Amino acid sequence: MKRLYVLFAVGLISSCASQSQYDWGSYSDGLYRYYQYPAEHQKIRQKLVAHIEQLEANGKIVPPGLYAEVGTYFLQAGDSATAITYYEKEHETWPESRKLMSSMIFNLEGRQNAL
Repeated sequence: MKRLYVLFAVGLISSCASQSQYDWGSYSDGLYRYYQYPAEHQKIRQKLVAHIEQLEANGKIVPPGLYAEVGTYFLQAGDSATAITYYEKEHETWPESRKLMSSMIFNLEGRQNAL
């Protein structure tokens, strides 16, 4: 009987450990492709934006750093206004990132005002 309880406990623990708290979509594959294939930047960015929109529409939490990552992709593409929008979302969603995101937003808005 003890063996049965042990097997049940191990099965329960292993099933809990295999589930992720967040839905990252194709983020890790996209990140690899983003740096390996520069010609695909726009396509990868669009996939991540679509994934974020789907999470938001379903009331799910966007994983930590994903808004900031997408914002940086937009910044690298020269779209600082959209980058600021994503940095603001990261700022509001994840308190741990507020100092960094505030600095990024402040610097980008300063750049926009200087132009």
